[in-house]
Amino acid sequence: MNSTTKQAKMIDKSQVYEEVLKVLAERNNTAQLAAKQAYEAATNSESVAENKYDTFGLEASYLAHGQSQRLLECQQEYLAFTKWQPDSFGSDDEIKLGALVSLLNPDLGLEKHLFIAPIAGGLSINIGDKKVLIISPSSPVARAIWHKSLDSEVELPVSGQKVSFCVEYIA
Repeated sequence: MNSTTKQAKMIDKSQVYEEVLKVLAERNNTAQLAAKQAYEAATNSESVAENKYDTFGLEASYLAHGQSQRLLECQQEYLAFTKWQPDSFGSDDEIKLGALVSLLNPDLGLEKHLFIAPIAGGLSINIGDKKVLIISPSSPVARAIWHKSLDSEVELPVSGQKVSFCVEYIA
């Protein structure tokens, strides 16, 4: 495959970064709303126990605590991601943290787009008609492609079977 074809198929890494940031912001907003609602339920006058067997207030306070912990986690993830800027990669670079990688198996018509990020592993986003999976450096997929370079062969599990892919590009 020539470099012009590779360039045409590349995904803009800044778009991937911005989309992940947008999803993390949405998660943060949802967690904030959930924490507020749980707090209101826990502090509502109807949550006061009417007898020793009435545990609604206690359950509501546990829920409020859990939601506040989740909010804190979401805020920390969002803040950490905003402070992280992935490096740029050239055609001679090896895959590592911050790499946007495209893998191709032309025989099966399979294409995978992966972004290795310190946060949001498992998140899947769409950039145009391409699906990009965010993976953490400790994931099995990241370990399989770690330190590979352009045109390297990698084997990944697909539907329970090992499938060979070629590293099509790294950005």
